[in-house]
Amino acid sequence: MRALRFLALISGMLLAVLGGAGTATAAPAAAGGYAAPTMVYCKLNVRANATTSSAIVRTLYNRNGSCAGSSGHDSIPCWIASCTGVITGSSYTCTTGGSSYNTWLPVNNGGTRAWVAIKCGTYVLP
Repeated sequence: MRALRFLALISGMLLAVLGGAGTATAAPAAAGGYAAPTMVYCKLNVRANATTSSAIVRTLYNRNGSCAGSSGHDSIPCWIASCTGVITGSSYTCTTGGSSYNTWLPVNNGGTRAWVAIKCGTYVLP
């Protein structure tokens, strides 16, 4: 019985140490909101950095309503559960000739922080 308590204590301490290491690396929240394309813009590019010149690492599509395609709505989790952490980056427009914006939202692209143009998408909290 003492051996089991000792093992439980050690494993609890190990989990606490490993959990602390995870937060030190600014790991994304396990659950929370997500970003997705709107019904107006139909697609949302996910970029490596908060600039229009950085690589597109993924494109999300909305294939519902007035958007082309059979059906389905892609989404990506926000980097922070509450969909916060917006920064100022390079300027972008959501459509050719549209208004210019420069705010970007961090998202979780398979465990790597990436960025979406916040004005071109929709953001949903749980």
